[in-house]
Amino acid sequence: MEQAFVVVTSGKDLALQLTAAGRTKPAAVISWHPEQRENRIDVEHIAREIGDLADVFWLENGPESYAFGDSLPSGAHVFGNAARVYAEDRRWMTAVHRSPLRMARDREAAVRAAEDIIEDVLGLITVVPPKSAPVRTLPRRVRGTIKAFASAGSRAIVELGDGSCCTIQREHVVPPVRLDWMLDLGQPVEGDLSAEDRTLDINGLKTAPRLAELYRPGDLVLALAEQVSAKNAKLTLYPGSSWTVDQARISSNPLDAADSLVTEGEVVVARFLRVNGAVVLSLLDVDDDADVVPAPALLAGGTPWLRSGRHLTEQPTSGRTFPAEAPTSPGTGGTGAAEQGSASAAAGRAPKPSAALMTAQLQLEAERRKVSALQELVAAAGHAGAGLVSLQQEQDALRRELGTEQQIAEDAQAALENAEVRLARRNEELLDLRAYKRRTQPALKRALAAGSDALFATASERLRHDVYLAWARNVPASEKARQPLPLDWTAGPEFAASLYGFTEPGVAAKALKAMVEVLTGTADRNAAREVHALRANAGADTAQLVRENGSKCYRAAIEQNVAAARRLHYWRLPDGSIELSRVVVHDDFKP
Repeated sequence: MEQAFVVVTSGKDLALQLTAAGRTKPAAVISWHPEQRENRIDVEHIAREIGDLADVFWLENGPESYAFGDSLPSGAHVFGNAARVYAEDRRWMTAVHRSPLRMARDREAAVRAAEDIIEDVLGLITVVPPKSAPVRTLPRRVRGTIKAFASAGSRAIVELGDGSCCTIQREHVVPPVRLDWMLDLGQPVEGDLSAEDRTLDINGLKTAPRLAELYRPGDLVLALAEQVSAKNAKLTLYPGSSWTVDQARISSNPLDAADSLVTEGEVVVARFLRVNGAVVLSLLDVDDDADVVPAPALLAGGTPWLRSGRHLTEQPTSGRTFPAEAPTSPGTGGTGAAEQGSASAAAGRAPKPSAALMTAQLQLEAERRKVSALQELVAAAGHAGAGLVSLQQEQDALRRELGTEQQIAEDAQAALENAEVRLARRNEELLDLRAYKRRTQPALKRALAAGSDALFATASERLRHDVYLAWARNVPASEKARQPLPLDWTAGPEFAASLYGFTEPGVAAKALKAMVEVLTGTADRNAAREVHALRANAGADTAQLVRENGSKCYRAAIEQNVAAARRLHYWRLPDGSIELSRVVVHDDFKP
């Protein structure tokens, strides 16, 4: 179905259109706030009911709404979830009360505002224009180049081969991600061009990422933190592929809350794991200097949709797929990048009107209506004599009061904007501090581990010391004679690194306890250790891994019923001695 309203891409151009002479029908402008979904005014309902009686414009609250207000007479703009009808005779430019603002502070108010706008339009119509048969043209296939982004990434300007331009609209692209997160300046695109509104449909470029082809267990990947609470965070690898990560996989400190380390809208580096075939994401043991697998592109020929250090700054509280507002990615360059950066900064400040500001605006509107009524009385009272003088004095007093109220409103608006700027700066600092805290945790643990290494000349000496202490702690004194710690055990070249490489609390201690049971022979009698032969694959008929010298490989459980549970791999040599091989996660079957 053809869209019956116009999505505003330039607030300044819309203001020039409304204030220009020669318009033949009213215009209804409906603004919407990207963070306030519950109380949005139904623009489609208005457009259906109005039909061809008026032009209907849909304006997103942000940079273009600010540009729209700056280009209109004082008090004639719209903001947040609100709407206003502008008559074609332009009398509203000198008497704004003729064009009342219909605001929607809740769902019921949004329904009332939509009906009020319809009535405002009908009240301006004296002659219903005849309906003309619509002229429809089929879209044609065209190619072009991305020249700029606008409206906080919701619009992309495309230059076609013939030198003309068209736009790509974010709300018509699936998935509805910021266009500057999927496309790049100078990138060639191909799609179906609509001749009516000069929009380009690029949904044919949509790609379907597949996890099995993108990532392998152990890879470091980029993820978008969509929702964060004290207990967990919802991380998204690409639209439609999200996983909940519990606090235990965000911080090894049980006293840390998830939202003290991760911010909604932040792009984080996570470890991609598979546990019993299921995907598990973890923020533990993530090194900043390690290689990160690039995020997938969502459009054929497009750019990776996530980049390290590029975050979304604001998000709706519920019911959204991806927020509309976010900072511009660095390094885009050119005029388009500058326009996008300023648009993003303004969008990040999109203020919710304070109680003081709203009160001042309502008082201002009431005073303007009083002044208009007095003006009409003055015009009709040419012979009123002393009464006219009194009315004139009252009008002057009201004008002075109106000026005072207007100054209060302007001061409140300026204070609100300054507060929003400070809040945005504090939010950026908080995000940086949380990322720093998350980064320093592994470094601190490595430093503690390095401190233990400094006590021994070699890792082998430290290992033997820790095994002996584990035997002393875990074997009761009465059993030590029957469960002696053998002296002839050895460790493979990878064992120490595999044991001490885990930074989660308690893993090394549990691994050392399992090693003591294997070395003393009690693991074979402990069903919880699940000691069994390590085979080349999961097939039941596959032979056990055996070295040329006859050594056989075994596998014992270190942990049970936890994600990525650790296992101990070891060799039993022909003389009966033990050679420790590696400490691994559950899905690792390498000896």
